[in-house]
Amino acid sequence: MSRETEAAVQQGPLKFAVVVFSYNRGAHLRSCLDSLDRAWPEVPVEVVDDGSDDPDVHKVLDDYAGRIAVERIDVENKAKYGNLYVNMQRVYERTDDDTILVCLQDDTQLIRRVTQADRDEILGHLDAHPNVAIISPAFQRGTISAKALSELDYDAEQHVYFFNRPKPKVAGMHYSDVALFHVGRLRKAGWRFIEDEFANDNQARDMFGRMPYLPCPWAMWVPNAPAYRNRSKTLAWRLGERWSRCGLYPFALMSEAQVEAMRTRDFATAKPVADDFLELADGRQLPHPWAYDPLKRWRLLRRLNEFEEWIKRMRKALGI
Repeated sequence: MSRETEAAVQQGPLKFAVVVFSYNRGAHLRSCLDSLDRAWPEVPVEVVDDGSDDPDVHKVLDDYAGRIAVERIDVENKAKYGNLYVNMQRVYERTDDDTILVCLQDDTQLIRRVTQADRDEILGHLDAHPNVAIISPAFQRGTISAKALSELDYDAEQHVYFFNRPKPKVAGMHYSDVALFHVGRLRKAGWRFIEDEFANDNQARDMFGRMPYLPCPWAMWVPNAPAYRNRSKTLAWRLGERWSRCGLYPFALMSEAQVEAMRTRDFATAKPVADDFLELADGRQLPHPWAYDPLKRWRLLRRLNEFEEWIKRMRKALGI
């Protein structure tokens, strides 16, 4: 049965669709798409590639041709996250109101089977809470501070988590780039993706309030992935990736026993932190907590990176 045929028989008034945003990480893109094949084979998938010049990306897209939809963007944008938010806006604008758009990135993957019960839980929450338009399906990173983790509260009545941060300084309380988006509710509220994650968080706060986090997540960023800022890498960033052993470290899919243990845990005390529930595939090992920023462990490199970015801004301002 094709993805389109299986998608047509999904129960409920809303349908699910996945879009993966990609840039210059061919091995990670393949890992993400492979996880979708294994964990949610019936969902329709689209890849929006942001002008990658990595031959591995083109090979992956060619290998998946005919199985998924692909859009290749060739418009250069040197904003911090490239064309990510422009691309998210484009996909959102052409998506039907009755769709739950699952936005992933090439450095994420599904970590377990997304079942009908999972989908029904999402649909039930949306039906019971008509103000909700954005839901996170991801685990928390092990690098989250004890204070921040203490602000993640389990709501037993709604069976979700919420962040209760008095003065949030980062996104994540109301919005995430990796999330489920109820397209019809976004459109009704007049939503537009802004080219800044914290600005999107503020917009989501005003329109929809706090973002629910699923109690039993099924998606996560893989650790130690290489990354770009402004479509380039400073010397400090390159050194940080080398020192941090950046590469592809996919997760093993959770076993049925692991999923059952997660579903029957004490939700109030055992919060969904990836390092506590997930394992890397093929017995691979990385230091805990898993890293998601190659500069986080290296203060000297952070300072060097800031200096390099300052030089770039000065050169741009002087027209050099």
